[in-house]
Amino acid sequence: MDDRHKDGLKLEQHPPIKYNYLTWGPFCMGVKVNPTIVKRLLEEGKQELKSHNHELAGHLNYQYLYKHDTTKWFYKTTAGLWDYYAEQRCRYHGLNIDKKPRYGYSNLWVNFMKAGDFNPEHVHGGDISFVLFLDMPIEIVKEAESFEGTSPPPGSLVFTYGQKIREDWNTTSHAIIPKPGDMWIFPALQHHSVMPFKSDVTRISVSGNLASNIKYGN
Repeated sequence: MDDRHKDGLKLEQHPPIKYNYLTWGPFCMGVKVNPTIVKRLLEEGKQELKSHNHELAGHLNYQYLYKHDTTKWFYKTTAGLWDYYAEQRCRYHGLNIDKKPRYGYSNLWVNFMKAGDFNPEHVHGGDISFVLFLDMPIEIVKEAESFEGTSPPPGSLVFTYGQKIREDWNTTSHAIIPKPGDMWIFPALQHHSVMPFKSDVTRISVSGNLASNIKYGN
């Protein structure tokens, strides 16, 4: 294709355009967690634990708090992740990286999601939250891949932000089909949900909240 209009006039050639753009929205970070951590959480999550249903938004019957020793071990083992998230969040928002906050943990729970279960759009307490996927059966993945509707696919983790204006003018949601070992870290007030699925399997994930000892400011 040449650089001419249909009337035969040559198009004007522009020099490279220099520009800046705004970083918009919350910082959600995805990482891969060591399989040994996933294995221990999976094993201990299947033990007899205390129900956490009354504190959570999920339409699930099986949500349990981990024991204190497991919770302490997990947050100590993953301490570097929270510091790294704080640093990258500062970069993302153009904040003073020398004042990046440090985070202390509050709780840790495991979710056993079965066919028909779902998590409505909600937020968490604290300052940052996360979800770590321990098991994502292939049946759910195949169900998601074959889904033909316009809503997010079955079993997906959905982040939503802002109001949609016109198609392709802004991004207001991300639907993620997770794999075992995937972890997403995000601001606690980030709206998120989990779509239901039909397959007769169990989707297992772990979530928790952390609080900051330094607040962001100018």
